[in-house]
Amino acid sequence: MIDRLHHYTTKPTEEQAEILQKPPVKSYSLEVKTPRNGDIPAVPVNLVKAVTELQSKRLGFVNTSPVASFEIRRSHPDKIKFQFSIPTVRLERKLRTHLTNEIPGIRFEKGSQGIPVTSEDTVGGGLLTTGRRDWYPLKHEFKDPPINSVVSALHRHAMRDTKFIVQILFQPVIGRPLRRWYWRRRAYQRIGYLRKEKEKLWGSRNPTPREKRQADAIEDKAGTNRFHTSIRFLVIGADEYTQSRVKELSGGYNIFENPDTGQYLDTVTVKSLRENQILGFAETVANREFGSWSHRFQTSVPELAALLSLPSTEQENITQAEP
Repeated sequence: MIDRLHHYTTKPTEEQAEILQKPPVKSYSLEVKTPRNGDIPAVPVNLVKAVTELQSKRLGFVNTSPVASFEIRRSHPDKIKFQFSIPTVRLERKLRTHLTNEIPGIRFEKGSQGIPVTSEDTVGGGLLTTGRRDWYPLKHEFKDPPINSVVSALHRHAMRDTKFIVQILFQPVIGRPLRRWYWRRRAYQRIGYLRKEKEKLWGSRNPTPREKRQADAIEDKAGTNRFHTSIRFLVIGADEYTQSRVKELSGGYNIFENPDTGQYLDTVTVKSLRENQILGFAETVANREFGSWSHRFQTSVPELAALLSLPSTEQENITQAEP
C-alpha cells in the first residue's frame, strides 16, 4: 500500500530543465574513442593510478581529493558516448597522456555537460551498491573488458524511447581517520573469523579453502588504497517503464559478481514520497557529486579499474576512432 504512494519519476519545469542542462559546477569532460583494431586492456589498473591524487586538509581530517567520473551516455539509440570528467586541467592532461600511452590510436573529443532533458521528459533512475559488506571484493579479473556486457544492453534496438546516463563517481579514501580505522578494524575482524577454527556442536572444523580465499581477498583490499565509489543510472523519458529500464540496464553489471567472495552489485531504484527528491537525484548526477543519492561503497584499485574499462566490442552505435 505504501509503495503505491511512492514516486519513481518526475517532470522538471522549463527552468529546472535548463539548470539540469547547464549545471553550475564546472568540470572538464573528455569523450574517448577507442581504435577499431587496438589492444584494449580489460582492467586498466594504470589508468586508475594515473588519476589518483590523495589530498587532505585540517590535519588530515578532511578529504579534498578530486572527485572524478566515468560516464556512458546514450542520448540517442544510434550513438553511445564514453567520457571521463575531472575537476582540473592538470588531471585532464594526465588522463590524455596515460590513455594515449596505454591505448595507441585512441582519440579524444570534448565531452558533454549536464543532462539532455526537457520539460516534456520524465526523469528517474537507480543505483548499484554492494550486496555484501564492501570489504568483500567484486570480481576484477577479466580476459575482456567487462564493460562489453554493459554496452550490449544499450544496443541501438534496445529501449529506443529512452535516454540513459550511467555514471561512476570515484574519490580516493583519505581523511576521516576514525571512520577509516573502524572500516579496517571490521575488515580484519572478518579476516580473523574466516581463518580461525569453527566451533561445531560436535568438535570443531578447520577453515574451508573458500573461507581462506575470502580472507586473502579481504586482506588484499584492506591493505591497499581504496576509493569511494558510486554507480548511478539516470533514465530519461521512460515514464512508467523506468523501473523496468533500471533493471534491464543493471543486468549488464551481473558480470562483476565474485563467486569466491559472494560479492555482487545490488540494484536500488530511486523512489520517494516527494517528487522533488527525484529531481534532487538528477541534480547530483548533473553536478557530478556524491550528495545524499550515492549509496557509495569502497573499491580497491583493481575493482575500480574493472568498472572503468573501455569497450573492445564492435557495436553499431559505438563510434570508434578513425586510423
